[in-house]
Amino acid sequence: MKRNKRNQSNLDEMQELKLLKIEEMGYQLAFWGLIAAIMIQIAMGNGDFPSIAGECLILMCVSVYMVTACVKNGIWERRLKPNAKTNALFSMGGGAVVGLVWGINSYRNYHKPAGSVALFVLMFLVVSALCFGLLSLVSSAYKKRSAQLEQEDQNKETE
Repeated sequence: MKRNKRNQSNLDEMQELKLLKIEEMGYQLAFWGLIAAIMIQIAMGNGDFPSIAGECLILMCVSVYMVTACVKNGIWERRLKPNAKTNALFSMGGGAVVGLVWGINSYRNYHKPAGSVALFVLMFLVVSALCFGLLSLVSSAYKKRSAQLEQEDQNKETE
């Protein structure tokens, strides 16, 4: 039988593992770099939609792909559990960052501390609630898919 040279790897298992770690770090740098670039542009006042549209589009495409692929394969995260406490913690962190960026942007534009604090609180609450809802939905889908994959594995073992 002929092997397809296109799919054949020239790397041994150790090199494959190192390459996966390198690719993961590259992905993490690109993902968090895009988020930082968007937030910095917004905070500095250059965040009108046409100037950040490209970064937002790439970030959303990568995010949707990663979430879909991970849930489909029953993978959540190496160190964290998909529970309400973790979802709340990360939702509040995201809400705080978005609120802070918008609060700084508001103060820079209007020089009204009370309005900036109010905008921070509003953005914090809205983004935290939206993120918590979305994370809860995705973690529920993950748990369902993980149970389904586990059941399929058990069925294969009994055959």
